Amino acid sequence: MIESIYQIGRALLEESGGGRRAVLESLAAAPPRNRKGESYITILKLNSRKPSLSVELRELSVRGNDAARYLWLGNASGSNPQDRLTSDNLGYLISQNIPNLLEEQRIDPESALYKKLKILVQKLYLDLGEPKEIGVKGGGAYQRNRRLWDLSRLGIKGSSREDLRAEIRGGTKPKNVPQRVVKALRERFPEIPESGVLFTIELDGELLIDDPAYHEYLERRFVDSAFTGDEEGRCHLSGEYGPVTTDMTRFRFKYFITDKSGFASGATKKGFVSNFSLSKEAYRALLVGERFVGRELGFGFAGARGYMIPDLYTVEIPRGFPEALVRTLRSIRNRTLFDIGRVQAGELDEELEEFREEHLASGYMINLLFYKQKQAKFEVLRLIQDIPSYRLEELRAQGFETGRLWEELYGDEARDLTLQQIYYLIPVRKVRKPDGKVEYLNKKILAFYHTLISGGLIDRKELTDGFMELARAYRFGNTGSYQVSAPKEGMEDLTLVRYLAQTNLLLAFLRDLDQLKEEEVSQEYLERLSLDEAEKEYLKRLGYDEQQAALYLLGALVAEIANAQWRLGPEGRGGEKTILNKINYQGMTLPRVQRLATELFDKLRQYRYTDRSGERRPLLQGRNEAIFAQAQELLTRNQRVWRLTPSENVYYLLSGYSHRTFRAMTAREKQPA
Repeated sequence: MIESIYQIGRALLEESGGGRRAVLESLAAAPPRNRKGESYITILKLNSRKPSLSVELRELSVRGNDAARYLWLGNASGSNPQDRLTSDNLGYLISQNIPNLLEEQRIDPESALYKKLKILVQKLYLDLGEPKEIGVKGGGAYQRNRRLWDLSRLGIKGSSREDLRAEIRGGTKPKNVPQRVVKALRERFPEIPESGVLFTIELDGELLIDDPAYHEYLERRFVDSAFTGDEEGRCHLSGEYGPVTTDMTRFRFKYFITDKSGFASGATKKGFVSNFSLSKEAYRALLVGERFVGRELGFGFAGARGYMIPDLYTVEIPRGFPEALVRTLRSIRNRTLFDIGRVQAGELDEELEEFREEHLASGYMINLLFYKQKQAKFEVLRLIQDIPSYRLEELRAQGFETGRLWEELYGDEARDLTLQQIYYLIPVRKVRKPDGKVEYLNKKILAFYHTLISGGLIDRKELTDGFMELARAYRFGNTGSYQVSAPKEGMEDLTLVRYLAQTNLLLAFLRDLDQLKEEEVSQEYLERLSLDEAEKEYLKRLGYDEQQAALYLLGALVAEIANAQWRLGPEGRGGEKTILNKINYQGMTLPRVQRLATELFDKLRQYRYTDRSGERRPLLQGRNEAIFAQAQELLTRNQRVWRLTPSENVYYLLSGYSHRTFRAMTAREKQPA
């Protein structure tokens, strides 16, 4: 993966020319967006000759990388001094950022920018004073926030120095003081959006971020500061010998452990040079590649955030196109989102898809990285490497083909089975953290996707256990503990029935891919059964063996009894299906299944239906009687060699109930009103 990110960064730098400004723009972060997906930048226009402030609001393009123009590189991380002239935090920009740039010669003291910033601080900023003057501790929080804009000098109503000092004496935390200035600015300029906005400063008609001295500082901050030692060695990415670094702290992805000497060669810090080291060129390229991946190649999937990282060694970049590399990478992301089911055909970016079909027809390889971000900690949940593009296309095509079974088996319109839809068929528990945020425990399903995409075998018994876990959640109203939505009121049974039908479709999908781990079965028994064509086709297409078929047939009888009970409700519908209470959703042993069969026999004799002549007849006759006899015969013949687990017993029983019930519901919906 690191090689792929390095390739992307190096190619981007080559395409841009590799100058200092180009490098910094390549490091741009994704701008914040509001709920509508919009992003803006507010330019704070200061006039130093006649102290005044105005603002200009500009919208940032959704597709482009407009944030790069304003050198939005993110805020300084952790406890590092805030030092950016473009920020998404207005409180930083009107307090500590500019004073911090003047300290420790961060900006060259001989530069014009340094002189501008120093004059700006003298003319515009107020200083709350030494900590002892207002009776507070002089910790880092106070020192960072003691200098901030004095709005009165700009003719704007706001808190005075004495007001702010009094607030701190009264218990206001120093870090909250800049928000008083922010509030006053928002009141003066209500056009500033509440969210999805960046801020930068223009002084006397010139954007501060355009000054070369600022660019020089940022390059030192992001790159040069990692090369303060005298280590020399061979770069593990470029292969060049020369000055190297093992400092990986500025990278978001943790490629190697380089902060614990026990993991180094020889168990000493110098040993990291032997483990993994980077030249300045490789370091810069890796930073650029990582930022591009984070900005352009992210996606959400299976309750996790992820990145799709193409392997550029397998991609032929077309020449002669503006931003050919960026268009290539975006087109790969565009198609990958379709192949995994995150977008449908009508949502594909047609221009990018045409570009991909014309220039990337020979295929490519990608890596899918899934991660969890908790504050500054970046945790990799799963990395699926070296995926040929045709593999994801095959899975999407097979999902479409298997989806046609839905119409054949259930009488409803065909459904496209995508990797995204599979997410809702396998249980993913969720937990609510103390801060109210929801976390999905998705490592198990990500392992499933890894096996599926890699072409490995998936155990049928493990799948059916998972299916039953979610079936219990639907049945007993516990969906709040999982990734699925609660059924609408009155739709509980239909939701469960549809879910069980979809799980059978997933088993068929895996079987068609030859990736379902199960025993070879013979279906010669189907020739001896007297069933209607729909039932025979179901058992045949889904590969049911004798034991599974016996349970399916019992489930079909459960559906008949449940339907009769449903018709006992007001106006001939809506009655309670009490027969479902006879099924233990935790699992049923074979003896328990046999006792259920006896109970079904009694219920079939008890409940009646109205035939076409209007006569009331017991359910136990004709077709139902034949189904019961055949189910009993299959149970008896397999009694001594029964291999299904209690959970599987219930799953296949409910599958029969689901098939019969869903077909009946579909037929009713198609009847003319």
